[in-house]
Order: sequence, then C-alpha cells, then structure tokens
Amino acid sequence: MDGLAPFLGLTWVEARQTIGEAARAVVRGQLSAILAKRDGTLAGEDPEELHQMRVACRRLRTAIGLFREHLPDSAERLREEAGWLGSVLGPVRDADVQLEALRREQPSLPEGMQDGVDAFLGWIAAGRREAFQRLESELTSDRWRRFAAEAPSALPPETSPAGPPVIEAGAEVIRRRYRKVRRLVRSLEPSLPDERFHEARIAAKKARYAMEFLAPVFGADCRACAKRLAELQEHLGALQDRAVARAWIWQARQDLGDHLFALGFLAGWCEADARQLKGGVRARWKPVRDAWRRLRTILPE
Repeated sequence: MDGLAPFLGLTWVEARQTIGEAARAVVRGQLSAILAKRDGTLAGEDPEELHQMRVACRRLRTAIGLFREHLPDSAERLREEAGWLGSVLGPVRDADVQLEALRREQPSLPEGMQDGVDAFLGWIAAGRREAFQRLESELTSDRWRRFAAEAPSALPPETSPAGPPVIEAGAEVIRRRYRKVRRLVRSLEPSLPDERFHEARIAAKKARYAMEFLAPVFGADCRACAKRLAELQEHLGALQDRAVARAWIWQARQDLGDHLFALGFLAGWCEADARQLKGGVRARWKPVRDAWRRLRTILPE
C-alpha cells in the first residue's frame, strides 16, 4: 500500500509548458513516488513496493540527467541521494529477482541437481536477509529523515520562464537518446562481452524513460515507441540477470563446497541461456525501429 507523501507541486507534463517546467514536474513525480513507497518497502510484505521504490530512484536519476541544464543546481543533490537509495535497495531487489528466476526454473532441472539448487537458494536468501537489514537501517536513518524533510523545498518555484517550449526541447531530448541506443544496439554481436549488452540496456532504459516522461506532449506514437523500448530493455535485462547469477554462483562456491557439481551445472545453464539471449537482440530491435519511424514524423525539428 502506498504511504502518504507531502505535496511537492505539480507533477504532470503538458504541451504548453516550457522544458524547465516539464522537467520539474517529472522530477517531483518521481520524488513523490520514492517517498510514498518507503513505508511499504520497510514493511517487507510485498516485494513490489521495494521494486517500485527502486524504479522511482532510477527514473529520478535519469530525469535529472536528461534535463540537467533546465533544472536548478539543487537537483544534483537529489540525484546523489537517489543514487544512495538505489545502492541500498538494489541488493535486496537483485536477490528477489534471482530467487524468483531460480524457483521458476527449478522444477525443470535434473533431479540430481535439486539439493544443490536448494542450497544455492538458501545462500541467496541469506544474503537477502543481510541486505534487508541494511535497508531497514538506512531507511530509518538521519540521512533518510533529512532527505524526506528537504524534499518539499528541493525544487524552488520558477521565478521566470525556464527554457524553450517542451515541444521543441523535448523532441531533441528524445532524438538524442534514441540515437544513442540505436548506435549501441547496431554494434552488438553475440560474441561480445556482457558489458557491451549492459551498456545498451542502460541506453534503452534512458531512451524509454525520456519517451515516457514526454508522452503527454507527443502522444500515442511516443508511448508506443517507449513500450517497444521497454520490451528490448526487458530482454537485455534478462541477459544482465544471467550475468549476475553467474557471478553469484562463483561467489557461492566458497560456501557451498559440497554442491560444486550443481553450481557448475547452473553456471553452464546460465551461460547457454545468455548466448541465446544475445542472439535474440536484433529481433527485439526491429519493433523499436519501426515504432521510431512513426514517432519521428511528428517530432518538430
């Protein structure tokens, strides 16, 4: 359940705004979401609360990066604090993702691997408990209280028109982000290391967020392109999840010496799935490209 967040000001974007007004609205919206999700995250009853809080932190950081030149200097402080919160939420969310994925696949794995899989699940769960304890400490700390107390005044009201119309400057933000993800995806080959695919995933995420932030200005074609980018991001995210799993399997070998064969099997399964995911990136790109061709026709030059 959402908690109560203080009113931070207008949080909607519309075509009549300047780029600065739109940027402030986007940042306020994400900041409000962070504050609203804190209590549900601490309760620990619904992992989706933590997930949504982490997403809001990522979206806040992205928004400030996208619109930095149109925001006051105080926004950089918010970006730093969102990074801190992300570092607190991330390990718990990563564990949730790995636990869910492995439990989903466990019934299809060989019988002889089950004890090792159970041991690895226990290892991940133990790490999650430790990470959640840190989360509880940080979200009840003086630093959190300062962050929450300062949020209402973090973006002071505009004293003059803030930049060009959003319909002009926003179009350039979208074009710039799309071009970056296009360049990165076009350069990908299945033989390339995971880091190159991770870089493309981050670029796809930022382009998607830019389109989602500005969809009230540019309409259905903008939303459609953002949706296609979300699908690409999800595909690349699954690849990143396999990379995290392989890294954790390697770490777990020191603690689960009796299950090395099962851990090796899991590592091989992750590697094989990663190769398949890498080979499927180009197919995921085509719908993005097609959606972009429709969107670019309505973006002002």
